[in-house]
Amino acid sequence: MSSKKTNTTAFNVALGGICAAVCLLMMFCSTFLPALSYTVPMFAGLLMVVMIVEVSSSWAFATYCAVSLLCLFITPNFEASLLFILFMGYYPILHFGLKKADRVIAWIIKLAVFNAAIVIYYNIFKYLFTSVDMLEGMEFFGKYAVLTLWATAQICFLVYDRCLAVMIDVYTGWFRKKILRRK
Repeated sequence: MSSKKTNTTAFNVALGGICAAVCLLMMFCSTFLPALSYTVPMFAGLLMVVMIVEVSSSWAFATYCAVSLLCLFITPNFEASLLFILFMGYYPILHFGLKKADRVIAWIIKLAVFNAAIVIYYNIFKYLFTSVDMLEGMEFFGKYAVLTLWATAQICFLVYDRCLAVMIDVYTGWFRKKILRRK
């Protein structure tokens, strides 16, 4: 969506600051509950949808960049920060932007971006955290452990993409109209 004519620059900056602060708070809280290392970046990324709908995708991307940079310095949970930076922070912006594209092309782009992010994440994780084995507990799969992990990631991505689409619809179709009373 394009930038709203009624929004002032002050409103855009304030909303971006609030979204960034909430994102950083959520990312910081992932430190207290390590089990949330995967879910917190997803919810933090959802706030980019608020920026897109209320302001514009360029403001959402600026907010994502600010949160990504600050995550590196503020958030002790490096795993959650990497997930937010490499995929879950900007994917809602991409998802929203691909709504008007052809479905086949949109899915090719989505899967290519996701798989590139997963490969980068896996390699960064493998080389930075040499004492942690991502394949721990997958000995049962033997030489197919990486393939099994990749296939599981694809399924998780499909579920995440669908949940994101539902959350966007809930925000734009219900929350924005009923709670915020905006059209």
